Parts: sequence; structure tokens; C-alpha cells
Amino acid sequence: MNFESHVLVDMTVKQVQDALAKGDQPAIAVLEGEPSRTLSNSAYLRDPARAEAFERQVAEEANHIDLERVILAVPQISRPETIDEETSVQLRSPYTGGPVLEDDGEMHVILWVLWDAEEGHESGMVPYRRKRDGTPVFDAFDGSDYIFSIPLNVGGGPGLVLLRELLSEKLRRTGP
Repeated sequence: MNFESHVLVDMTVKQVQDALAKGDQPAIAVLEGEPSRTLSNSAYLRDPARAEAFERQVAEEANHIDLERVILAVPQISRPETIDEETSVQLRSPYTGGPVLEDDGEMHVILWVLWDAEEGHESGMVPYRRKRDGTPVFDAFDGSDYIFSIPLNVGGGPGLVLLRELLSEKLRRTGP
């Protein structure tokens, strides 16, 4: 990941953390280019149709600027899953399936999906925890120590509609 993308991940994760600390759970998208834009949607996690519409809106906005990179960051609950001796990460909205099931290895994360004009696609997550009263705790987030990459689940999830709208099958930018 190049320096500019790393700064964008840090900045966007911090925006989601600030929103979580205030009791909101938005999806935040930042489009860097000329001009840059930030979009937010608080209904994203509660309604799959609104999530898809938001990602399409972000892609449409991206087509109207000279896009250098775009990121989508969303609070999720992750769970490791092993299938055929391969470990993957399953994600779900904090609004579905009840609270975190720690015995199943679930944890709160901020999932991020990034596309950079120079380096292409990358995705990852930043874990955080919650106190018993629900207050989020962000353990000394200082960048790369708490950011790790994950492969996207091609079956669905945050960011896939956005990437499909922005990129061709060969992962090349389709818009201007």
C-alpha cells in the first residue's frame, strides 16, 4: 500500500471510530481526486437495499471526478471460518444475528475496501472492542499495527457493489 492510501485508510477509520464513539454506525466513503468528496450513510448497516444504493451513489460520484483512490469503511462483526482447511473471514452487520459471539471467535471490526489508481484494490479491517455498556474501545490505534489485509468475500458484503460499478472484469477502471 502506498503512503497516500495508508493515510486515507488511517483517516477514514478514524472518522468511523469517531462516529461509533458518538453512537452512530455509518458507512463512510472518501473519494480522493479532483475534487475530493466524503459521503456517509447511517442506514447502510440496517438495510441491504440502501447499502447497495449508497455504493452505487459512491461509484456515480467517482465517475464525476478525476479519481485517484476511493475507500469505503463500515463497522462489521467478523468471524473466522475454516472451509477445506482454508481460513476465511465471514462478516455480518452489527444489526443482524445479535451480539458478538466471542466463543465463535467473533469480533467488532471496521472493514475497509480501497481502490487506488496506481496499486489497485486492497481490503482489510481494524478490530476494536466494546465495554459491557456498549461503549467502543479503540486500543491505541496508531496505524499499521492494527490494520491487516483480508481477501474480499466474492459472495457479497461491503464494497463489492462499489468495486463492480467502478472496475471492469479485469479490475481496470471503467469510468473517466
